[in-house]
Amino acid sequence: MNALTRSDGSARRLWVASSGELVDGAFTRVEVLFEKAVSSVIVLRHDGVCRAYRNRCVHMPRELDCEANTVFDRTGRLLRCSFHGVVYDPTDGTSLSTICDGQRLTAIGVEEDEHGVWLVDKRVRTLASLSGQPPERARSR
Repeated sequence: MNALTRSDGSARRLWVASSGELVDGAFTRVEVLFEKAVSSVIVLRHDGVCRAYRNRCVHMPRELDCEANTVFDRTGRLLRCSFHGVVYDPTDGTSLSTICDGQRLTAIGVEEDEHGVWLVDKRVRTLASLSGQPPERARSR
């Protein structure tokens, strides 16, 4: 993962993929430091727009793709946690399941330009930014 960094080590932009690699209905996982803990972020394209969320279900601390190699439901229109089946609106991360009604996935800043898709969020750092100290491991599995 390429990164342009600030003087404090936080990333201004973390390159995720070329635009052509992230086609509509596709997603990729990126391992990062999120608020000083190792965490997975999912970056996806839905209806032509790139979006990114912390890969952590609001119902239980599980990654959305913990039981299957996808974050989309069978229709490809909704995000779905593979552990308990909680579904989310991919446009804003809002849970559509009654058990977590109205709760949201944690959105991560993302942008796309002629060079590709980038994470742009001051809470996110590259794993390479660790300075000899072990990170806190986000418990997600």
